[in-house]
Order: sequence, then C-alpha cells, then structure tokens
Amino acid sequence: MLNEPQKKWTSVFLILVILIDFMGVATVVTLFPQILLGPHSIFPEEWSNSMRLSCMGIMLAIYPLGQFFGASLFGKLSDLHGRKKILLVTLIGTLVGFSFSAFAVELSTPILLFIGRLLSGFCAGNVAIAQASLLDISTEETRARNISYGQMAMGSAYIVGPILGALLSQPHIVSWFSMSTPFWFFTAILALFVLITISFYHETLDEKKATKVNFLEGIQQIYLGLTDAKLGKALFTWLIFVSGWWLFESYMPAYLLQSFHFTTIQVGILLAFNGALYASFQYAVVQRIAKKLSAQTMARSSLWLAGVAIVSIVITQNIFQLYLAMIIFVIAMGFGIPGLITQISTLADAKDQGQTMGMVNSIQAFATVAVMLLGGYLDGINNATTVVGGGVLVILSWVVFGCAFGFKQTQSKCIAATKII
Repeated sequence: MLNEPQKKWTSVFLILVILIDFMGVATVVTLFPQILLGPHSIFPEEWSNSMRLSCMGIMLAIYPLGQFFGASLFGKLSDLHGRKKILLVTLIGTLVGFSFSAFAVELSTPILLFIGRLLSGFCAGNVAIAQASLLDISTEETRARNISYGQMAMGSAYIVGPILGALLSQPHIVSWFSMSTPFWFFTAILALFVLITISFYHETLDEKKATKVNFLEGIQQIYLGLTDAKLGKALFTWLIFVSGWWLFESYMPAYLLQSFHFTTIQVGILLAFNGALYASFQYAVVQRIAKKLSAQTMARSSLWLAGVAIVSIVITQNIFQLYLAMIIFVIAMGFGIPGLITQISTLADAKDQGQTMGMVNSIQAFATVAVMLLGGYLDGINNATTVVGGGVLVILSWVVFGCAFGFKQTQSKCIAATKII
C-alpha cells in the first residue's frame, strides 16, 4: 500500500504521463502538413499533390489504428501483470516510435515514419494504464478530482503541444532546430519518464486480476454498442458526429496551409487558441448551464450550429472571419460533445458505465481511422472537401439525433437557458 506522500507524487507523475502523450499527438498534427506537403516534404519530389495527400491520410490514420488495438490490450494486460511493468513497456514503445519518426524526418524515409507512428499509436495504451493507476490510488473523496485532473491534462496538451511543436521546428529561433526536433524532444522526455518509472514509480495495483485478453475487443465493443436496443441510436449518432468532427480536425491544418498559406507557427497558434477557448468555455459556461439543461437539449441545440460553422470556413475571406467561424465551432462543440456523451451515459445502466464508455472510445477510434484514410483522397480532389464533408456529417448527426430523440425543445428549458446566458 502506498502512503499519502507516495500517492500524491504518483498522481502527479501519472498526470504528466497523460499530458506528454497528448502533447505528442497535438504536436504531430501541427507538423504533418509541412513535413508531408511542404516544399521540403519527405515524399519523393516526383509525387503529385494528390498522392502526397493520400499518403498523409495513411500517416494520420495509422496512429489511431494502433491505438484502437493497443489501448484495450495493454489495459487488460496491466490488470493481469500489474501497472508498472506494462506502463514501462508502453513508455519504451512510445519512445522508440518517436525516435523512428525523428530519424524518418531527417532521412526523408516515409516507411520509417509509418512504423514510428504505428508503434507510437499501439503503445498509447500508456494513457489507459495511467488512468487506471490513478483510480487505483483514489478514494471515494479523491476519485472525481483525479479524473478531472486527467481531463485537464488532456485539454492542456492541445494548448501547449501545437505551440511547442511549432517553436521547436523553427531554425530561425535556434539554428539547429528543424522539423525533427520536436520528435527528438519527446524522445528525450519519454526516456526521462522511463527512468522515473524504473526508479521511483511504485506498483499501484494491490490485487492482480485473472482476465481474458482479446486483441479484437475494440471491434466487439463497436458491434455490441451499435446493436444494443437502448444505446444503438445514440451511439450511431456518435459515430456520424465523430466522423465529421475528425474529418475536419485532421485535415484542417492542411487546409490552412493550402488555402490560407499558414506557417507551422500560425497553425499551432490557431490550434492552441481553439484548445484554450474550449477549456475555458467548459469551465466558465458549460458547467453552469449543464445543470439547468438536459443532455438532449444541449446536443439538439448545438450540433447543427457546429456543422454550419465548419462549412462556413470555406467561404471565409480573411483571418478575422476564419477565427470567428472557429469561435462559433468551438462554442457549439462545447455543448455538443458533453451533451452527446451524457445522453449515451444516461441511457446505459449504472453498472455498465465502464463498458459504455469503452464503446464510445472504440467507436471514436474506428471513425477516426476511417475518415483519416478517406480524407487524403477527398483532399486530393479539392482541399475544401474535407471541411465541407466534415460539416455535413456533423449536421447529419443532428438530423439523426433529432429523429431518434425528437427535435422539439420544451419552452421552459429554452427560457431557463436564456436567463442563464
């Protein structure tokens, strides 16, 4: 058993593991348009732009594909063998993946980048292990607080990661900085975390559990969720919604590069702005309004607006209009995401909440892989296709949600929302 000082130190370390993992993801999304589509692309010069876009889709999709299979696998292995051993394995795997990616950028070797991103995604199960370890050392009084800290780490990563990656890749800031520097930075940080895990991290699992490890559990989760009598409609809405959301989010940096001629730093600033706005809006507004509005009302009133805001980006003429569209999108998503997830949770039995959230995550991972693969082809046709397509899918999710749960909002709820705002 860990004493209180050990629990506090371990909590901080685990939250940092979550932060670094998601910072790595956010950084890569920021850098990929320049690495794969820019004037110094790692792809052969004779490749057409459409070929590069298609391969970028594969490079983007391979990470969540690895994550789709790795998260549930390593999570169950940690129940069987303990958190420390499996966390160490995943940290080393992520470290190797980032070092492969760094070498790939320096040597202009796409296949090495593919392997690096696949390995990093597969070993992203360290987040699931860190979350499980946090719960191991939580009491009833600290459980919600520790979960909240983990969520704050995820949100903060999307504020810090894009800016950090953009700055570390600029040789005019430091002469030896390049596109590979951010990958080397995370390799070094992960090496430090490996040493800390070996030397100081204490096992948090008191009792190891005999559990069946199933490599295809994610696929089973999707099937069970979409065919469930109570959850099927809500999870189908979630599938369409996250497909549109990530089709837009994944290719937005490429769109900004091609249509607005954004630099890597400008992309990083916009992504960080979106992350900061989303986090602050959740804290300052949504938490208060969510107490007065039902999950159905939150989703029903925001999904259409998020979709329209995405589509409107293709008609923006300047930076001010672009940021205005992004602000509307982020605010709408601030209601839409928690509204949909809460609606799904409400439909599930109390004893099945863990399994239900597993279904939500599995569906999101599957949808992300699918649209990233498709997005490269669509972007090759026209760089606005992924933006419009993402917006249309989000609007379609609103239509499906309305057909399943009703479009009409009660007058009392609308009045209450108006008074709060």
